[in-house]
Amino acid sequence: MTISTFPPTSRLERLLARFSLLAVVALVAGCESDQPPLSQQQVHPVKLVSLDAGRQGMLMRYPGQVQASERSELSFRVGGELRELAVQPGDDVEEGDLVARLDDRDAKSQLANARSSYNLAEATYERMRISLERGAISRSRFDEARAEFLSAQAQLKQAQDQLSYTELSAPFSGVIASVPVDNYQVVGAQQTIAELQQPGSIDVTFQLPEQQVRRINDERAQAVQDGEDAVVWVTFAENQQQRYPARYKEHDSSVSQGSLSYEVTLTLPEPDDITVLSGMSATVLLDMSALTGDSQDPWRVPVAAVATRESQPDQAVVWRFVPDDESRADGPGRVEAVPVVPGRITTQGMLIEGELEAGDRLVAAGAERMQEGRRVRPWIKEEGL
Repeated sequence: MTISTFPPTSRLERLLARFSLLAVVALVAGCESDQPPLSQQQVHPVKLVSLDAGRQGMLMRYPGQVQASERSELSFRVGGELRELAVQPGDDVEEGDLVARLDDRDAKSQLANARSSYNLAEATYERMRISLERGAISRSRFDEARAEFLSAQAQLKQAQDQLSYTELSAPFSGVIASVPVDNYQVVGAQQTIAELQQPGSIDVTFQLPEQQVRRINDERAQAVQDGEDAVVWVTFAENQQQRYPARYKEHDSSVSQGSLSYEVTLTLPEPDDITVLSGMSATVLLDMSALTGDSQDPWRVPVAAVATRESQPDQAVVWRFVPDDESRADGPGRVEAVPVVPGRITTQGMLIEGELEAGDRLVAAGAERMQEGRRVRPWIKEEGL
């Protein structure tokens, strides 16, 4: 039997090569252990919210309704069937322009009868007057003819008025705000046919809760009423980003039945960039901090943006986003903790106070998972999601 063996030198070379390979593997493993875990190198997407400029903390929002400062609900004095409706909402009309017309056939027929009766009574009265001068009739017979003539005259005037009542004209120049009826509809006397508002100014009414009224400082409210400060604005659905300053006009002296709130009326110049008609909805923005005299100006943020850390469980914080490059709003960056004092929670979020500025971007969700210096990037909602 022949047994092949390796020379001693060949076995030694193999052992040395194996030990060299193990050393290289250990060196590589040692180098990799110095690198941070992959999870520490990731840049996590986060949802951010920007702090808006102005008094956002105490800026209360209330639904309102537009009313014309000078308006008139146009209606007929008599009922009948609409034969012509000459206006539509938004139309400009001049004083005396036709708004609507009723079916006037009955009115014309009554006028013809009244005129015929008047002509007969007038002729009879004239004959009786001449006869009385000649002594051919008694004074009592003449008085009867005169009474019949005056009655016929009054009936003629009434018939003329009834015919004129079948036409509805604009009492002043303005804009048609609404037309709640349709042509050929049978309408009653005093039923609103159209609402006409005079341009120049509009009113906005809204309900102010009783608890908010109690917090208002009388001196600050008087200053606002005198026009020293602008603390209330109105926005409209057509352009919600545009705010129009308004002023207090009047309010109810008693609580509205069943609502525990007071109806407040504001007035403001009619906007020239959008069309605003009576009955439209509006949003009232009221700066309660100016009315209550509060010196603090809290910010309103989502409730999920406020969190605490394990190291300081008694201190609430928000996480402010610090971008690596200020010129890239959607670029990566890190987060830093900003201590805040939480306030009350509203339907729009939580009121907080802290060293924050307008334009700061805060983590809006998942704040409890943030750590100082954590790498993040703004989450951009993809199209279609």
